Amino acid sequence: MLKRFLYLTFIFSAGVLKGHAQEREADLKAVFIYNFINYIDWDSGNDAPNFVIGIIGSSEVTRSLSQIAAGKTAKNKRILIHVFSRPEDIQDCQILFIPQNLPYSLQSILDRIDKGVLTISEETGYAEKGTAFNFFVKNDKLKFEANLKALDQAGLKAGSQLLKLAKIVNQ
Repeated sequence: MLKRFLYLTFIFSAGVLKGHAQEREADLKAVFIYNFINYIDWDSGNDAPNFVIGIIGSSEVTRSLSQIAAGKTAKNKRILIHVFSRPEDIQDCQILFIPQNLPYSLQSILDRIDKGVLTISEETGYAEKGTAFNFFVKNDKLKFEANLKALDQAGLKAGSQLLKLAKIVNQ
């Protein structure tokens, strides 16, 4: 009986620790996304009253970004977080975060993106397939890839300080 209790306690603890690690990773991704804003040159003609970060589907990052948005601004604008359920719903955002394990193809999402939208993903291989930035974990550290062609096609420029931190990939 004691062995069974210890085993169940271990399994439960492992699940809780894993949950905390996922929360921490989501928090880090949200901070990265927020900081990317300062190193990207958007078209200065953008006169939208708010800075919109879109997220397609469900993601732990949504909660973390919402907490940042509650107390920060971006480019001297209020930050709004919009969650889009389907690719067809995507509209009017400056950043689109594409979480992993979506039931939609990446191309169906990218086809809905207007020029001037920074795409950020977290699915292996998505930078090579057309997103501007893609998160990955290496040696327990959160890192990101940058696709310069995707940035150029979006009409965006990333600062050299940001690109120094990225792994550059080709599309």
